[in-house]
Amino acid sequence: MIAANLLELGVAAGDVVMLHASVRAIGWVAGGPDQVLHALFDVLGETGTLTMYIGWDGSPYDITIGLPELPPQLAEVWPPFDPATAHAVQSWGILGEILRTWPGAKRSVHPDSSFVAVGPRADELVMDHPLQYGMGEGSPLAKLCEAKGKVLLLGSPLSNVTLLHYAEHKADVPDKAIARYWVPVLRNDAKEWVRIEEFDTTECLPWFGPDDMFVAIIQDYIKSGCGVVGRVGAAQSHLLDAADLSQFAIEWIEERYADPIDRDVEVEVAVAGPAQHDEVVALFELMEEETTGTPVSRRRVSARVDEFLEDPDRRTFVARAGGRSVGLLVALKHSQERGILEQAYVDPDYRRRGILRELEIDAAGYLLSLGCCTVQVHIDVGNEAAREAWRALGYAPSKEFLERPL
Repeated sequence: MIAANLLELGVAAGDVVMLHASVRAIGWVAGGPDQVLHALFDVLGETGTLTMYIGWDGSPYDITIGLPELPPQLAEVWPPFDPATAHAVQSWGILGEILRTWPGAKRSVHPDSSFVAVGPRADELVMDHPLQYGMGEGSPLAKLCEAKGKVLLLGSPLSNVTLLHYAEHKADVPDKAIARYWVPVLRNDAKEWVRIEEFDTTECLPWFGPDDMFVAIIQDYIKSGCGVVGRVGAAQSHLLDAADLSQFAIEWIEERYADPIDRDVEVEVAVAGPAQHDEVVALFELMEEETTGTPVSRRRVSARVDEFLEDPDRRTFVARAGGRSVGLLVALKHSQERGILEQAYVDPDYRRRGILRELEIDAAGYLLSLGCCTVQVHIDVGNEAAREAWRALGYAPSKEFLERPL
């Protein structure tokens, strides 16, 4: 069935395909997740090639990024990257590690931006992967475009399309952020630490839209009539032309970033009182309209704001920037030791500019002054943008609530 769905989507024999997949999204697969790859190889045939971005589960990227020098103790104990044995990043899904160990698999030698490929064009894709700017020229991403390859997403979020990092590298725009970090590699059977430089893959360019920039690019690409959207198993899936998407993304980025954009913004956080009632109501209205997609009753919102402002156990914090209100966060003392942060909202034009962090600092400080030892944030299922934002502020899951309608 998976093979039939792939054919309907447009995958064909002889294709060169870069895969992003969520096995969970596809649904239960008889025989286990490796059958997804078997189905793909059945469709690609003997002349097709499959590749994935798998990274290195033991990469010291997060520890060494930004360090001008390497701590001697770290340098001594950290094992070197061995392309033959280093595991794929586990949190990116199970299929990367399965493909890494597939018969005939070839792997690029870049420790952090490691790719694996299987098929007659595997060597062509992964060989001579440059250590510096490893998502740019000469990378497996560049070679995917040269090979007239395709990007296949099986239930994977649009934000996961690694190819767009190549577009970031290629786009001729100013002030792209650069990341530098250290990795240990094997050279002549000995460990050697190398300092890597690349355009930052997390915030290469400042983006303040409501969704991830990659999501915005691909949504616009699909709206332009490009790409194919369908179902593989239970997963919403996409098949995208690599070279065409890359060129679209380069032009999209260059159009929006031709002039430098200020990454920083002056933020002022204050506690809202009755005098700020209308200001808070306006923020609540924007939040509810974005959440529900429909206009809201101002009278109902106004009454709700009154309750929040009059509640002795709650304190409402408002962020102002550029002469207007751009963010909201409510702190609630839930018990003697636990506080809750709720009603978090930041204007889409000011997201990813540190507004939520400034609000959280003041709100958490208020709860701490009341004696709270922990603070919780409740996030709706599927709100990955909110989950990512709170994780960046140091929040981690503690409990999982399951529910169903009666």
